[in-house]
Amino acid sequence: MALFGNKQEKVVQEAAAKAEVERLQALSAVELAEALMPAFGPEGARSGAPLNNLQVASWLMSSFPRSTKYLTGLREPILEGLQDLVNAGLIVGTFRAGQASMLKATRLGEEALAQGDIPKYLES
Repeated sequence: MALFGNKQEKVVQEAAAKAEVERLQALSAVELAEALMPAFGPEGARSGAPLNNLQVASWLMSSFPRSTKYLTGLREPILEGLQDLVNAGLIVGTFRAGQASMLKATRLGEEALAQGDIPKYLES
C-alpha cells in the first residue's frame, strides 16, 4: 500500500468529477431542475430537511470523490435549476435573519417526487 495513496486513482477521480460537472453544465435549467429535485426528498441530502445551495450541490456531486473544487462551476446552473423548481411550485425558500435562504419541497413537490412526475411540472 502506498504511503500517500494511489496518485493514478486520484487523477481518475478528478477527471470523472470534472466530466460530470461539464455534463451538468451542459444541461438546460429544466433538465438540471429535474436532477436536483430528489435532493429535497426522503432519500435526498438531508431526508427532506431544508437545504441551502451548497448542500444541494454537494448532494448532486456526492458520487464523485474529489469533486469539491468543481462545485463553483455549478453555482449558476444550480441557481437556475432551483429557480425553475421554485417557479413550478415544487420547492420554496425560507429566509432567516443573518442566514442564507434554505429551500424545501412543497407539498406539491413531495407529491411529484413520490409519483415520479417532476417533468410534468417543469414543462412550459
